[in-house]
Amino acid sequence: MVNAFIIHTLLPGPCRVLYQQVYGVVKRDTTETRSADSDLRTVRKQTIQEVASEVHSEYQFRRAVSNRTVEQDMQRLSNEDTLPEMEQGFLRLPETDNKIAVWQGTGNTCCTLVCNETENRMLAENVLKLLLRFLQEHLRLIHQPVEVVNKPDKVAIVINRFLPSGQLLFMNHRMVRQLEKEMDTMMKL
Repeated sequence: MVNAFIIHTLLPGPCRVLYQQVYGVVKRDTTETRSADSDLRTVRKQTIQEVASEVHSEYQFRRAVSNRTVEQDMQRLSNEDTLPEMEQGFLRLPETDNKIAVWQGTGNTCCTLVCNETENRMLAENVLKLLLRFLQEHLRLIHQPVEVVNKPDKVAIVINRFLPSGQLLFMNHRMVRQLEKEMDTMMKL
């Protein structure tokens, strides 16, 4: 099961979370107060920010080791019709109960799935590639990451089609085409 989907920045400087979707939220007792709800949201935000910062740090390390510059990363984004070569990786998350982060990013944008350790990593990577492809197609995610902040409803449509309730689905080409048709119909509404 996927616990969270995060879109965040990668370029040098502070890591900024642009979009987050958390799955498997623990239901609470209705007698709890609003301050408890606020505390839970604050802890969740901090956890998401820590995961994004870990991935950001890993990406910066890889770029430093390979001697790539920010300008070289931005040149890789020159062709707007196709997805550029993506940097990808897996991280075991510290201070979590057996969670991993599967991430893919390039330029200034990264998408991260926070999964249980027992989840199929190859399946998570394939679903993440699909998500990136359709987010790029409908929102120009890689070239205009601010669109994620401006149009969260479109991001939610894409995510809910290919990652329903945080479940990773095995998808063949027919299923992907069907989901794509459904998504296109919903985007036009």
